[in-house]
Amino acid sequence: MSNKILLAILVVIFGAIGTMMWKVNSSSVLGVNSGSGIVISLSTSPSPPKLGPVTFLIEIKDKNGKPIDDSTLTYDLNMTTMNMGTQKGTAASNGDGLYSISGTLSMSGPWRLRITVKTSDGSIENKEFNLNV
Repeated sequence: MSNKILLAILVVIFGAIGTMMWKVNSSSVLGVNSGSGIVISLSTSPSPPKLGPVTFLIEIKDKNGKPIDDSTLTYDLNMTTMNMGTQKGTAASNGDGLYSISGTLSMSGPWRLRITVKTSDGSIENKEFNLNV
């Protein structure tokens, strides 16, 4: 087998693996059942997230699926492979267990959104979402 054919096969294989990894990490809706029973889900607009302004929509529900409205949700958003600065703040409540965050993804690559939810009963839940842009 010639070197050109072998090189082409390797490029196709690594490209396919890279694409599959990107698709898995760029899921538009991610959720978690925490130890406290809170379910924290994330969706983005646009979906999947792209360079530029992105709205992150966080949905918080209790273990029975009932929306939790009376929480304080803080966040930080940063790129994991390069220091692009950290975007921090408090999410705006939209009611019905929905909270929104506006951020800017200024470079392609892996990003992490860290969320801290403090409920009215004082319990605190942390969650990280990893995104690829």
